[in-house]
Amino acid sequence: MISKDSRFAYIIIAFGFFLRLAYVQFINPIGGSLYSDMANYVQVADLIRINEWRPSHFFQPIGFPYLILLLKTLTPKWITALEWLQIMAGTLTLFIMWKVTRESFGEKIGLMSLALGSVHLPWIAFTGYALSENVFIFLLSTLAWLTLKLVREEKMVFTLLWAVVFFAAFLIKGVHIFYAPLFVLVLFLYKGKKSIKNVVIICLVISTGLVGHGLFTKQKIGKFQMSASAGGLNFVEGKCPLKNNADNAGYSWLSPLYHQLGMNKLKRWDHPFTDSSFFMKEGLNCIKNDPFVLIQSLEGIPFLFFGNTLWPANGSKFKNQMRLYELYFSCFCLIGLVVFVCFLKGSPNKVEEVLLWGLPILSVMICVYIFKSEIRFRVPFDIWIIPVAIKGWSLLVKTKLPDPDSL
Repeated sequence: MISKDSRFAYIIIAFGFFLRLAYVQFINPIGGSLYSDMANYVQVADLIRINEWRPSHFFQPIGFPYLILLLKTLTPKWITALEWLQIMAGTLTLFIMWKVTRESFGEKIGLMSLALGSVHLPWIAFTGYALSENVFIFLLSTLAWLTLKLVREEKMVFTLLWAVVFFAAFLIKGVHIFYAPLFVLVLFLYKGKKSIKNVVIICLVISTGLVGHGLFTKQKIGKFQMSASAGGLNFVEGKCPLKNNADNAGYSWLSPLYHQLGMNKLKRWDHPFTDSSFFMKEGLNCIKNDPFVLIQSLEGIPFLFFGNTLWPANGSKFKNQMRLYELYFSCFCLIGLVVFVCFLKGSPNKVEEVLLWGLPILSVMICVYIFKSEIRFRVPFDIWIIPVAIKGWSLLVKTKLPDPDSL
C-alpha cells in the first residue's frame, strides 16, 4: 500500500513533469535554440551519419552526438523525440533523487529535496536545449542510487553497474571525472581489504572504457585519445592570463564566465584546440611563469555559485528571474553545505554520507580548481547539493541554542 508521503511525492513528480512539458512546448522549444554548442552536437551527428570523421568530433564528449544520431535514425521528427527524451530524463531524475534522499536522509528531507528539484529553474531550463546536461544529470542520479546500494550491500552487480554508469556519464559530459578516483580511494580507506574486489572492478571497467575510447578515436581520426580533447583548452583558460583564445583552424572560444567578467583580450595559437597535449603543456608553462595562479584558481569554487550567470539561460526571456533565483539558491545551498560539513564528523552515518554525498561535491570543486569554472558546471551536481543543503539546514534548525542564563 502506498503511503501518504509517497502519494505526495508522486504528485510532486507529476507536477515536475508537466512543468517541463509546458516549458518545452510553450516557452523554449528545442528547435528554436539550435546555435553554439547545440548546433555543434547536431552537426557532429550529421557528419557521423555520412561517415565523415574529424578530430573536432572528439573535442567534446562523443556520447550526446551519438544520442542525437540515434534519434535521427529512428524518426524524422527527431527534435520532438529529443524534447521528450529531455523531459523524461528530468522527470526520472526527480524520482531517483527522491528515492536516494529518502533512503539516506529520511522522508521529510526526501520530500523537501524533491519539491525544490521539481521547480529548480536550471534543470527546467536545460530541458529546452539540445544540450547534454539533462541526460548527464539523469546518469548522475542513477550513479547516486548505485552508490547507496554499493555502500550498503556491497554486491558485485552494483559495483559493476556503478562503473558502467560512471563511464556512460563520462561519454556524455566529463565534469565528474574526479569522483571515481576519490570514491575508490575513500572506499578503500574506510573498508580496507573488504573493498579490494570492488576497487579492482571499478578500476578495470573504467580503464577498459578509456582504452576502448582511445582505440575508437585511433580508428576514426588516427589518434589515440582516451577522453574529449577540450581538457587542454579548459586548462589554458583556467591557468593562463588571456581567456579569449583563437586557434589556427579558425575557431575561437571565450567561456561565459570570462565574457561576463570582461576578460576579452585575444590570444592566438598556432595549434588547433583539438591538440589537447599542446594546450596542457602551455597551461603548465603559465603556472611556471606565475605560480600564484595556483592560489588564484581557488576562485573557481565560489564561481560555481556566484559571479556569473547560467549559459544559455542568461540569453532567454527569463534571464532576470534566473539570475535572482540563482543568487538566493546559492546562498541557501552554501549555508546548508557548511552546516552539513560541520556536523559530518559526529554523524553516525558518516561513511555513507561521505561516499554518497560529500565526494561528488568535492569532485566538482577539484575539477573547477584544476581547469575552469562556471555555474553550468555545478548544475548537474545539484542532484547532491540540494539534498545536502536541506540536510544541513535541518541540522541547523534542530540545534538548540544555548540558554543565555547558562553563559
